[in-house]
Amino acid sequence: MSRIARAALKLAPTAAFGAAPSGAARARALDNASSALTMVTRGYADAASPPLLVAMMGVQRPLNQIHRMIENTGAEVKESRNVSLGGRSSNMFLVTGADPMALKREFANEHFDFFSVLEARNTIRDIKGPYCETSPLLPFVRRATLHVPYKPGVVNEIADFLCSKGVTLSHLDEYRSGKDVVLEGILHLPTGLAEFPAVEESYILKKLESLGVSVREFGKVEGRPRAEKAATS
Repeated sequence: MSRIARAALKLAPTAAFGAAPSGAARARALDNASSALTMVTRGYADAASPPLLVAMMGVQRPLNQIHRMIENTGAEVKESRNVSLGGRSSNMFLVTGADPMALKREFANEHFDFFSVLEARNTIRDIKGPYCETSPLLPFVRRATLHVPYKPGVVNEIADFLCSKGVTLSHLDEYRSGKDVVLEGILHLPTGLAEFPAVEESYILKKLESLGVSVREFGKVEGRPRAEKAATS
């Protein structure tokens, strides 16, 4: 196994919903390792143009308009996350080849509740997709859909259990369907190489069911390029 692969395994997520880090030393190690791993897994960083995160929130507007404004500055959009809720839209764009001041000037006349341009960090953890089929973390990733009857604190109860076992919810959508709360997200099971021991998937499922959760989906994520080949066959 290569040095990069071993480093990736050591970077396996070990906390959920913002759990406290294990210490300053671990945080420094993660930051140092992520700079090398970003190039391998994403290819978004180089010495001349570190990736930037353009984040905004405000009244919903056409996504193509925002996308075009970013590209007008010469930046390239690598990934984005876009959510609309409560009459507002929240957008985040991971970009390269960008001048922070040019981005701010481009959006200077736009009226947002919030707008910021930040240097992106730890892009190794932006793993909603696509996944590389050779990633050492891929076997630990699950795509989950959970239904549970609503009661006060039920989502906290589920999150607390997952956190206690070292399962990370890196992406989570929560909404209502009738009397149920529906949770759709990406889960990362502990690798057993960090502070949390490996955990059997069957145990996670059994415990979720004991909490009243109907597990509609809990499947492994297939990495690319295998997924691309399947789509064209």
